[in-house]
Formats: sequence, C-alpha cells, structure tokens
Amino acid sequence: MPHIFIFFFLLSFSALSAQNKFQKIDDDSRKVRYKGDLHLLVNELTNGMEDDFDKSRAIYVWITENIIYDIKTYNKGKKRITFKCKSQKDCAIKQIEFENKLIERALRKKKAICSGYSLLFKRMCDLAKINCQVIDGYIKTKPTHAGRLGVLDHAWNRIEIKDEFYYLDLTWASGYVEKNKNDKLKKFVKQRNDFYWLTPIEKLTIDHFPEKTDVIPKTNISKEDFKNQPYIESNIIPFIDLEFPQKGMLTYSVNDTIHFKFKLNKRIDNIQINTNLKRNPKFLFVDKKNKKIFNQRAYDLQRYVSFSRNDSTYEFYYVLEDENLKYIDILWDYEPKIRYLVELKESE
Repeated sequence: MPHIFIFFFLLSFSALSAQNKFQKIDDDSRKVRYKGDLHLLVNELTNGMEDDFDKSRAIYVWITENIIYDIKTYNKGKKRITFKCKSQKDCAIKQIEFENKLIERALRKKKAICSGYSLLFKRMCDLAKINCQVIDGYIKTKPTHAGRLGVLDHAWNRIEIKDEFYYLDLTWASGYVEKNKNDKLKKFVKQRNDFYWLTPIEKLTIDHFPEKTDVIPKTNISKEDFKNQPYIESNIIPFIDLEFPQKGMLTYSVNDTIHFKFKLNKRIDNIQINTNLKRNPKFLFVDKKNKKIFNQRAYDLQRYVSFSRNDSTYEFYYVLEDENLKYIDILWDYEPKIRYLVELKESE
C-alpha cells in the first residue's frame, strides 16, 4: 500500500543530515544505468566502497530514482501470494521463481509495488554482501485504522550492519500517490522522502508493524501497542511526539476533560476538533475542471480550539460532552492529523 501525501512534502532533519553526508554517493548513483545485468549494476554502484552504509545508500538511491510505483497493478487489487507445493524444497523453488519474476519485471518496466521494491532491494543487497531481509506487515494509512492493526498488505526492509538493525521503506521513500474520488490511485509523484531511509524503529512503528515480531529485536513495542496507538497522518510522523494521551482509545465519562499535549517541529496557527457528532464544514472544493472553489459561508462557520504554545509544545483541553461520542479528530491547516477513539466508561 502506498503512502498518501495530500498537500505538501516534508523532509525531516535526519533526512537532511543524510542528504549532506551522502551527497556524492547520491549524485554518482543517479548516473548509473541498468544494462541488463543486475550483478554489473550493483558492482558499478558500489565500486570502491568498503562501508555497508555507503553501499546500501547507493542501492537505495538507485531504486528510488529509477523505479516508480505501479498504480495499474495496485488498482487491480493484489492478494497475498500462496503456493501449492509438494514439499518444502518445491515451495522454496517456487518462491525463488516468483521473486525472480517480480525483480525482473521491476527492472524491465521500471515499475513495482511494495513487494517488487523490497525484493529488488534485498537482491541487490545480497549481491553487495549486505545482510538484508524483507519484512511483511501491517500499515496504518487512514483515520479508521486508529485502535486497529490497519491492513496487512505492505513490505519493507531491514538491513544488519555491525550487529545493528536498520529499517527502510523504499516504496514510501520513492514518492507519493494521489487518489481520485473513488479511492483509486490516479497519479504517482516521484519525490524521494529520506525519512524512510534508516527510519528509527520508534517512529516506523507508528504506522508500520511486522507480521512476525521477531524481526524487530531490541524494542519493547508489541503488536498490541501498535494496535492501540492513535492514528497519526504519516507526513507528520517525523516531526511529532505525542506526550498524552499516548493510547488511541480514550475511556471517559460524560463531562470529563481530556488534556492533549504534543511536541511538533512546525508552527501551528489554528487547531480544530472534528468528531462523529460535530464537524467543521469543508470550505474548499475542486470541481470537475480541477478548479479550486472557496466557500466563504463554510469558512465563516469554522470552529477553533484555544491552545497554548511553548516553543514546540502545544497543549489544549477538550470536554467530552456527549455519551454518543465515538472518535476525536485533531486538525490543523484545516486537515485531520490525529484520531483518537473514545468509549464510555461502564457504570459501576
């Protein structure tokens, strides 16, 4: 599943640091062309490199620069691949054949979905003698995934260098997609996002979680922790730290006041709340000719939350006034960014 950015693209400070450190590798990698031989490609990308970080960076940049997201294949709907095998050996052979076809197709068409991105990266790392693994797992991409595992339909990578594990998502790093009104993908925008290069595990597991938890050692994050987190829009994950509430399910009594507090490396000029009971009306529309239409009346009806700001820390309070409340969306820039679920406390 691709990652959806709506209005703007952001680079984290760690990504900027990575860009500065690896600038020559990035520039050189962009110049390398695939000539029908994957061994030759990897050799050209990593020639003269001793450091596995440098090698993996060169491979990462080449793939994200040369492979675009395969919208047509994704829109057809994909199912998890299973094989009918007579024996363990037969299954292993069919798995390799399947992987080879995906890798060959990605290189030939210069298109892939997440399985193609992750398998190609692993194969190239194998050739460069870098310990790499494909991770299949869950992702949260919609507010409705708050308090849930999300969807089990994504793949990313883990590399091991000097006995430490590092995580990458080349699919989400390669760019972003736009959707149409029917929730189908309509356009891929190539724009590399280096947040998904060696992403810190505590950040990655906000919206990614492996199907098999043994691939994220040295962390106390459980599948249940992942499930119970609030939904956070992915393009703000590099910049936000929730202080409280940290759990995605708020258990409350009517007239309880919830204290919200988070740190954000971005200035916010207004904060709003939407719920299943009260919503701020949409005031900006796009017509059939892709022309933006502004509705002044709807804009005048916008409601805002009073908040305090101390450096990068934002705080505000919200009173839970109705027993039928099911969720709370926190908005800024007039767009929903965080969702919490809510449930009524059982009477004692």
